[in-house]
Formats: sequence, structure tokens, C-alpha cells
Amino acid sequence: MKTKKEIRNENFNRLIEEAGSISELARRCGYENPASLYQLRVRLNKQEEGSRGITNTLSAKLESGMGKPRGWMDIPQESTVGSSGTVSGSSVSAIDMSNASGRVVTVTRNTNETQITISLNLDGTGRSRFDTGVPFLEHMLDQIARHSLIDLDISCKGDLHIDDHHTVEDIGITLGQALKQALGDKAGIRRYGHAYVPLDEALSRVVIDLSGRPGLVYNLNFTRAWIGKFDVDLFSEFFHGLVNHSMMTLHIDNLSGYNAHHQAETVFKAFGRALRMAVEHDPRMAGQMPSTKGTLTA
Repeated sequence: MKTKKEIRNENFNRLIEEAGSISELARRCGYENPASLYQLRVRLNKQEEGSRGITNTLSAKLESGMGKPRGWMDIPQESTVGSSGTVSGSSVSAIDMSNASGRVVTVTRNTNETQITISLNLDGTGRSRFDTGVPFLEHMLDQIARHSLIDLDISCKGDLHIDDHHTVEDIGITLGQALKQALGDKAGIRRYGHAYVPLDEALSRVVIDLSGRPGLVYNLNFTRAWIGKFDVDLFSEFFHGLVNHSMMTLHIDNLSGYNAHHQAETVFKAFGRALRMAVEHDPRMAGQMPSTKGTLTA
């Protein structure tokens, strides 16, 4: 018979699936920052002996935010989750893109350091699912999906016992490969994208050219070295990997900001908005190549 802790863990996972992402669950439950729910998922997934489960206060907040009756978190539901009670991104159903129309790809990249699978739909609605083991990166990836309207499903098993470096960099590489494949010959797209995004005191500008020539200009001086447990130097590694394998030119400029979380979030939101613009089909191009060279892939 399952314990109350196991039942709550399973129901927490069901709420993530119902909301569509941890970030959306956090929003519905009144959290300004979803980081605490990401950290909770990681802690529950470890299933450490004697670890604290979901508190009564949090259970009530989750029930209220998702419109569940009082006490729902303690009631076993019809099983759609593994009986082990493991809470992880992988137990949340992957986004089904099998019947999606448009530019849909799945890319797998395996090395001795990471095993990554990314599915994306450039013509999606901004759905997302992440299972990477790096909560703050997932929070940022969610910004890309939401603001680009690209459906994004990312699973990664990395050597996190060392640190986050290989996981973050290799996700950038694989995402770049997926974007390159999904864009094909780039005929008819807008090619260029740009966005300014503020968040309180922070302001960032991102400009993209899907030129077929990789280049990154990265002007982002964080005001501190760590955001929670995340090393901010890894954002540069992420974008270098993405740029080099998507073959895009990318300019990132953080114009102001003293809160490091705000600095990062404005960059990723602006990247999502700029990417949305760049990958969109331009009806006036009528399928023509947006280059006088006649190609953006050679």
C-alpha cells in the first residue's frame, strides 16, 4: 500500500502533466518564480532516505491553483504514472508531435557525457516539456518555447555528478542541430528577427540572422556568478553550441539590469521572440529564398 508521501508525489506529477509544464503549474498556483517547484521535482526524484515530502501547505496551494477539491493530493488516482512514485520530467508524457503538420523534427545526440533527444515543431503553439536535471536551465528553455511559439520537448541524461557544463552545452548543440534540420533550405522565411524585452530593471536586446554563417556576439555581464545553484558562465556555452550548430548569427546584448535572474530571463525571452520572427514564413516572399545569393545553406 502506498504511503501518503508516495501518493502526493504521484499527484504532483499529474498536476505538472495537466498544466503542461512546471512553469505553468507555478503560474496557476501564484508563484512569481517557478524555481522552487523545479527544485522540488529534483528533490522528489532523488527519493533520498528520510527526505521531506510535499507539505500540507504546499498541497493545499497546488489543489487551489489547479481547481482540485480539498484533500485531492492525498487521494490515489487512476494510475497513469509508474508505481514507484518517481517524479521526473520523463514520467510526464512527451509532447505528441506525430500528427503535427509543419516543420517538425526529432534529433538524438549521444556521447559518453550526455544522451539527448530533442523534438520541436517550429509551427507549434509554445508547448514544452523538459527532463534535463538542471532546473534553472529548464526555466529558461520554457521562455524560449513560450515566446517563440515553438513546441519543444527535451530529454537529457548527463553527467551531473561532475557538474552541469556538459549537459547545458550539449543541449545547446542539439537544439542547434534540430533548428537547422527543421528550417531546411529556409525558402520563404523572414530570416531576420529582433526583440527588446524588459523585466523590471533589466532590459535585453537579441538580434538573429539565419544566415548559414555561425557567429555569436555575447555582451552579458552578470552581476553575480551563480543564480541559485546555476553557474551563469554556462549560458555562454549554451549559446555558442546553439549558434555553431544551427548556423545562425546571434547578437545578445544585456542593456541594463542588476538582478542576475532578470538579466538571464530577459535574454531568453528576447531570444524566443526574435526566433519566432526569424523562422516565420513571410507571405510576401512566396517561397523565395531570402538572399541574393540564392541559398542560405551553402
